[in-house]
Amino acid sequence: MAPEQPKSEKELAERRNKLVRRICISSFFSVCQHFIFAQSEPRLFLSLCNKDSFSHLQLWNATDPTLEDAASATRILGNTSGIAGLLSLVVNQAGGKLSDYIGRKPGFLIGPMSNVVLGVLVVLNPLNRPLIAVCRVLRLILTTFSNTVMCTAAVADVCSSSDLALAMSRMQTATGLAMLLTPFIEGRILHLSPWSPHGIKYVYAAKAAIAAVHAVFVATLLEETLDKSNRATAKMTLDMINPFGFVRIFSEGTQALRKLVMITTLQMFIEGKNLSDVIQAWIRDHLKWSVTQVRNFIVAYGMLCTATGLSATPWMLRNFSPRGFTTITNLLNFFAFTARGLSPSSWLFLSMMVPMLPGVNGASATALKAVAQDIAANQGFGKGEFSAWVNNLRAFSGSVAPVVYGQVYAAAQNRGRNPGLTFFLAGILGALLPQAMLHYVTDSDMVA
Repeated sequence: MAPEQPKSEKELAERRNKLVRRICISSFFSVCQHFIFAQSEPRLFLSLCNKDSFSHLQLWNATDPTLEDAASATRILGNTSGIAGLLSLVVNQAGGKLSDYIGRKPGFLIGPMSNVVLGVLVVLNPLNRPLIAVCRVLRLILTTFSNTVMCTAAVADVCSSSDLALAMSRMQTATGLAMLLTPFIEGRILHLSPWSPHGIKYVYAAKAAIAAVHAVFVATLLEETLDKSNRATAKMTLDMINPFGFVRIFSEGTQALRKLVMITTLQMFIEGKNLSDVIQAWIRDHLKWSVTQVRNFIVAYGMLCTATGLSATPWMLRNFSPRGFTTITNLLNFFAFTARGLSPSSWLFLSMMVPMLPGVNGASATALKAVAQDIAANQGFGKGEFSAWVNNLRAFSGSVAPVVYGQVYAAAQNRGRNPGLTFFLAGILGALLPQAMLHYVTDSDMVA
């Protein structure tokens, strides 16, 4: 049998583009499964908290929830997000390391297959608050693993340097497209019964259907990105499930790598999923938006994110250094987050969408993540393993941020103060603080 002829640069580029495109499609499906609950899950927990508040009277005033119910629901949402972040440490580490041995495709399948089961469980038990909370935790863990951990590792398998940053930008575009589709599905279902758990459960049924389609796509069309020749061959040990394996970044990595990883971890404090519950509470209880208005906002926001991901963000990545891109997006994020919660004004909230677009939802970390990935690969860290470490640090921020924001928001609301100042806190933690740390990173630190 004749040996396979080496592929030309054009053929390699075409294959790389095809793989990145399909990875982005997988990411699109994952974000749909997460984002379809933008309104419904906060409403479901608020409704169940309201039901418990009136259970002793055998009443259910779900159409008129109190501020106390809203604070309780916000705490539950924040605490479950925090628990999911902590448990993700084990899942990300074990799954990321295992993918360096067996490939990425099994990891891509875990999220959608589990979401089919979790969606069916909620459909069958729409009044069981503890079960729904557990399903939420598992969905957050497994969807994030199949999306962020696996997509980052798979893209790193086929891209490097500036190509990697641009590929990550395309994943942000996939996120924007998902935000365009899911609000219509969710809004249509909620329009029929915006507060009843027996109506909201059909959103979970829709999630299960999307997950089933996603699983079929991965099984039939998503190619394996990790060649057998590049897979880890070292003996597998119990260390692979050590949730604190990321400590090796700080014990074995260079000072430059440590600095970059710390900055990108802090930038995740303003990631969309860490703020989504607080945002929903703000626009529902203080801006007084209806289901239709929230849907229109999400669609408009998704359109802007998609357009920015296709134009402004790639342009900035090509024309600015990693330092310049990061500085601009950090400062824009700090300004926008600080201003949007100063008062309960729909005009103010909507206008502040524009400045944050280039760096929203963690996109401000895109340039530095690509640099850190190259540095880590040059130091001998496995791409799947390093992706898991970075996402475990992200999980730390994802476990701390929602709890802090939820507690601060609830405390301000209960004391009659402006809970919108929670956004100012987010701007400090996720934009101003990492920008201050970037000041101590030299240009030589950013050379792989």
